[in-house]
Amino acid sequence: MADLPPPVTAMQTSDPEMLAAAIRNANVEPCQLSAHPAPSKLARVVWPQMCLDVFSLGPAMLFSGAMPQDCFTLVFVLACPGKAHSFNFSTEHTDGYMGFFPPGGALDSLSPENHSAATLTVSAAAFHAALASCFPDIPDNVLAHGAGMRIGPAEQARLRGLLSAVEGMLWQPGDALASTLARRHLERDLLEVFFAALRSGCSELVAAPTPRAARRHRRLQQARDYIATHVGEPIGLDDLCAATSLSHRGVEYLFQDMLGVSPIVYLRHQRLHNARRALRHAEPAFGVVKQVALDCGFWHPGHFSHEYRALFGENPSATMRQPIGPSNT
Repeated sequence: MADLPPPVTAMQTSDPEMLAAAIRNANVEPCQLSAHPAPSKLARVVWPQMCLDVFSLGPAMLFSGAMPQDCFTLVFVLACPGKAHSFNFSTEHTDGYMGFFPPGGALDSLSPENHSAATLTVSAAAFHAALASCFPDIPDNVLAHGAGMRIGPAEQARLRGLLSAVEGMLWQPGDALASTLARRHLERDLLEVFFAALRSGCSELVAAPTPRAARRHRRLQQARDYIATHVGEPIGLDDLCAATSLSHRGVEYLFQDMLGVSPIVYLRHQRLHNARRALRHAEPAFGVVKQVALDCGFWHPGHFSHEYRALFGENPSATMRQPIGPSNT
């Protein structure tokens, strides 16, 4: 991981697409599940071989994709006021939970409103070097495939204390972390407390899902895969029933229970996010918004504009005039 300026950044945004950058170099797509926009906060400290991201989400969000290909990633949940799912580990979670991901590990996670977490990405070479001295006996299956885990009280308290101090420096006036020496000290301390948390968590791995939970996760994934494949086409509840072998009521309950929204709302939000991504890369011109709406499965331009504005807080035409924003690198 190259050390790219600036080494310290902090921002507030109500654009859910910007939250794709919440984990440096990850390849993820966000989908807002809340009905209305809400501000989120993102802050980052970068070193040559690792990066710390601390984020607090305003709306409920679903993130799906892959973690950085050249890094190990540790995600510690600081606050989780509602129901959260790590679908990639087939588990629910709350604050005090940590997800550990090998390079390129799958991410499929639902975060409720006002969820906050800290993510440490460490280059593979630096991670293995630290393992040799900090945790040489890490279980092989965890190292290879990742895991969800609960962190012990003492290790959790140390990690929370350090992260609270860092977050205070990131958001308060001043430039406390501008000093290279200060960042080096912080790098050492972060590696120490995150590895202590990892060691603690490996003794309390999240249990494998029950057969019923695994079956429900599989059916939800079948429905989501069908929507992703046919998102620009007319999709009805009957199509999702056929994809999952569930009744209408079964599909409705599955989405409400696992994602907190109906399947129709989930489909509409996915289409609106697809439209937003297309608009952000489009050159402003007559008819572009209408064509993007049609390509994304919206047959009534007026309804599209109303739904787009309700979810993102701006008109579709305003999105085209905005810069794409900072890179995830």
